[in-house]
Amino acid sequence: MRPDLLLREREVRGLGIGAPQPPANVKTLVPGRSGYLGPSPSEGEASTWGCDAAQRVQLAGGALNTLLVHPEITPFEQLYRRLPSEGMFLPGVSPERPFVFELGAFRVPDTFDLLLFDLRPDIYRFSGVDAGDTVPVEARRFSSIMGFEVTVDQRHLGNVRFELDPIAIQTTTQAFAPEIRSTEFSQVLQTPPARFNIAAANSFANAAGAGLSLLPQRPYRWGPLSVPFTLYVRSGQTVQVRCVVFRPIPSPIAFIEYDIGGLLIPDEWVSSMTECMKPMTHASGGRGSAGGGPR
Repeated sequence: MRPDLLLREREVRGLGIGAPQPPANVKTLVPGRSGYLGPSPSEGEASTWGCDAAQRVQLAGGALNTLLVHPEITPFEQLYRRLPSEGMFLPGVSPERPFVFELGAFRVPDTFDLLLFDLRPDIYRFSGVDAGDTVPVEARRFSSIMGFEVTVDQRHLGNVRFELDPIAIQTTTQAFAPEIRSTEFSQVLQTPPARFNIAAANSFANAAGAGLSLLPQRPYRWGPLSVPFTLYVRSGQTVQVRCVVFRPIPSPIAFIEYDIGGLLIPDEWVSSMTECMKPMTHASGGRGSAGGGPR
């Protein structure tokens, strides 16, 4: 199974589901260029490009160096806000006929990579105190009727599964079901009905091309909050943010918001940093080792 699909390829072809169309005209981000990347080391001088390089001098400024950001690194953040549409409240909105719209899209410039750290969807309502004043709704409210989607070149990043539409309790278990390795009828008969029932119930957003990758309405991104979160968007790739409403919104709302933030960094720097993050096992020169052999 390809990691960017939530269904097997033959199932996608059988259902006739297509990927979301890329935006026709997407703005390219403009990084802040300082024009200064620092002096290159001369021949015979020490270089810090090596992953195992060590700093053997006391840096000027002391701990201040850990708080500085190179001027070539550009802070990035975009906030999208969209007014509600009549189609969101119609009774005809259903999992089979969702209301889908784009919140925003952009293209990463050449020679730069974008690292995304924060994703925050939100929905606002009128406060009822002052005219025009709005406040965010409670976290996870409307999470069973709408969701948010982020794609990079029409692909879903990460391994996520959000069952926004509740599923009935199944009488058969999946834990000890045999794995189907072929389409033979005998193996299909061994599959518990729960697997088919859950797959059918979770196909509600496939009409929008999102599947189980819809992020619920909550004030933080996906994944464990106790570990760092990074989405890598390479140079020239397009990021698209969409909202999928698969059930009628039951109460008035003021607008829908999505905040996305990160850093624009030269792609050479990102490649060097990610190369240095790989573990170095030993110097034996074996598989997975960065060494050339025993010294």
